[in-house]
Amino acid sequence: MDPNYLSKSDKQADPQDEAAQQAESPPDPAGGFSPLYTEAPSPYQEERYGLKHSGPGITSFTISLVTLVGYIITFMIAGSMAGAIMNETDNLTVRTSESIMTLGMAVLGLIALNVIGVIVGIIGISLRGRRKIFGILGTILNGVIILLFMLMVSAVLVNAGAM
Repeated sequence: MDPNYLSKSDKQADPQDEAAQQAESPPDPAGGFSPLYTEAPSPYQEERYGLKHSGPGITSFTISLVTLVGYIITFMIAGSMAGAIMNETDNLTVRTSESIMTLGMAVLGLIALNVIGVIVGIIGISLRGRRKIFGILGTILNGVIILLFMLMVSAVLVNAGAM
């Protein structure tokens, strides 16, 4: 048997060899060094999947969808009533003025819901430790609906002033 050959258990540890081995291998999550583990995991990827959606963000997005459906129904009703109003003579009946007032109140109620949706969406965006996608979508949709409503009202006012 070769006297220079020693088993690993019999061989005394050389501090220089251990330092070189530790410098070559990155640390493993358990605190030691592992040659198989090559890259530290990103904490952002793990947290991203563990976050819950924000409740106010979901509420804002739901409000925007409900108001969109409400506007579609309101304008469909207004379009069907416009034919009846235009077919009549110059005088308005009580039924016609009541229906116009009801449609106006419905649109104002929907705009109020959109303003509430923007506020709730901003709250959903500002929450920490929650996903923000529904808050962003709800805020943008509610804001665009309000902007389109203001553009529509301004166009009507400009056309009414031109008469």
